[in-house]
Amino acid sequence: MSEELFGNYPFPPDKKKPLHIRGDLIRKFIYPDQRPHFSDLNNLYVSTDKLTVGTWQLGPGGTYDPPDLHAGDEVYYVTEGVLTEHNPVLGEFMQVRKGEALLLPEGGYHKGYNFGQGIMNILYVIAPKIWLEQEPPMDFEGSNMKMYKGSNNANLPDYPQMPQWNIHGSTDDIGRWPVPGPDCRKKPILFYHITEEKKLINVHGTEYPMLIKFFVSNDLCHMGEFILPAGGVGCRASEPDSHRGDCCLNIEEGPITVFLPGTKEAFEVLPGEAMFIPEGTVYQLINYTEHMVKAIFSIAPGL
Repeated sequence: MSEELFGNYPFPPDKKKPLHIRGDLIRKFIYPDQRPHFSDLNNLYVSTDKLTVGTWQLGPGGTYDPPDLHAGDEVYYVTEGVLTEHNPVLGEFMQVRKGEALLLPEGGYHKGYNFGQGIMNILYVIAPKIWLEQEPPMDFEGSNMKMYKGSNNANLPDYPQMPQWNIHGSTDDIGRWPVPGPDCRKKPILFYHITEEKKLINVHGTEYPMLIKFFVSNDLCHMGEFILPAGGVGCRASEPDSHRGDCCLNIEEGPITVFLPGTKEAFEVLPGEAMFIPEGTVYQLINYTEHMVKAIFSIAPGL
């Protein structure tokens, strides 16, 4: 890209402040820009020194090439369509459907496909950095992708059958879900498919409870759902919260009003928009509607 966008958007590290991200503030780029015929369309919401949050989109039959690699953990949340994800080193494939998530640990090459008949859209967070430089690595040789009747399969390492993870989580697993961060980054790198049943369920607040569903919670990042019901005495609001890292809230079902008690500012954030909340900023979520509202949160590094 022609500017040092990653790590500095919407603000450089020393000038962060809360910001309602919508319209022209959502930046566009394609990956990879060296091969437009094999690229995906990205909407960038936030890229600070702690996390990058955006969406990527493929049309029917689409894929990107070469496989991507990041300098941090990446978590996908499928908002539309069905993602077929390829781990080209292991020859592992999995399909992730709308409402499900996928953990791609740091150091794991990955490649996505859309075999459906409609648009596929993925919300992602990467922490701490998207790439070591401003441009992605382009070094994965296509002949080294392990797959059905791959041209070089015979010369690639053979791995034993991978174990399945099936655990029931508790509050103590916040910070180590679905597995501890250092463990998931050990080679060979495995991908973790988080279905609805494998989300880590919790509640924030006793007087004004809000449902939380963690997709991933580890030493580098946290991603999941804040779900605020309607009803109660007056409007429904979450209890005040702040984080030991930057936070981006992407609104899936809304609108959600984000209130900042420290400055008395309020922002009505619509579906498809986002709210950036810097480290240490106290905020509340308020539901003024007659239906449940939901925000997908991305927080890094600490809750």
